Amino acid sequence: MRIAMAVMTLVFVLGLASAVVHARQGRWWTAGSVILPNLGIVAMLLGGVERQSTSLFWLGCLFVAAGFGAEAMACWRTRTLRREQAGH
Repeated sequence: MRIAMAVMTLVFVLGLASAVVHARQGRWWTAGSVILPNLGIVAMLLGGVERQSTSLFWLGCLFVAAGFGAEAMACWRTRTLRREQAGH
């Protein structure tokens, strides 16, 4: 159990560091797409994956879905920005 907690903590800290780097560069959607799934996985593991009816499990699923939405928004904004730069 300690190894699982250590791995979960390491993944969360590395994701948080990556999100901070993206946020400092002004890429907020990308930062959200990095940190939200990490929060979701932590919440799902704390809620217990085998007991899928807990609130933490569903909150984790919501965070993961929000992370995918942030990733889609970051991709869309990048494509739009590239089109505008190509047009000028």
